[in-house]
Amino acid sequence: MTRPFRSLTMLFTAALALTAAPHAASASSQNPPRGCAMKEITSGNYSARATICLTEAWKTHTFGERTLEPTNTLTLECWHGVALWSNSDCSMSSKLSLSKDGVPAWTESRSNSVYIARSGNTSTYTDHYACRGRGEYELRFEGGTVHVTPHSSSASLTIPAFSVKARGCA
Repeated sequence: MTRPFRSLTMLFTAALALTAAPHAASASSQNPPRGCAMKEITSGNYSARATICLTEAWKTHTFGERTLEPTNTLTLECWHGVALWSNSDCSMSSKLSLSKDGVPAWTESRSNSVYIARSGNTSTYTDHYACRGRGEYELRFEGGTVHVTPHSSSASLTIPAFSVKARGCA
């Protein structure tokens, strides 16, 4: 084996060993804020519920390390019916924002879709964010339009703005 080829082989072997080595899961020391809020709207035979939460969830990094990270979630669930209500397919376009101590950190667009046949009765969008020091965090649902689409009929519902506030982050 020639020397350059042997060096390359050793380099690739070392790189493979580093990426294949198990990494211990580390716990979060950030103590993120925790809390949830929900808003439900009904119009005629259609209903939708949006739930937002500040929490934490495991995040897997590029090289396999897993850490608990501050997380925000937006969950959508919809129904249709008259006397008996059933879960329904639906989609929503909305905006979500995060602020710390009243100072905006970010605002982002969100899209959720519920397809009961494929994914069940709810759809949850999960996103990790960085703690910005100890303080009061507010996750705000800036309002959204939900299109409930059971079978051959449909309706559009508007969920008004609401928020959840919680203290946290070390």
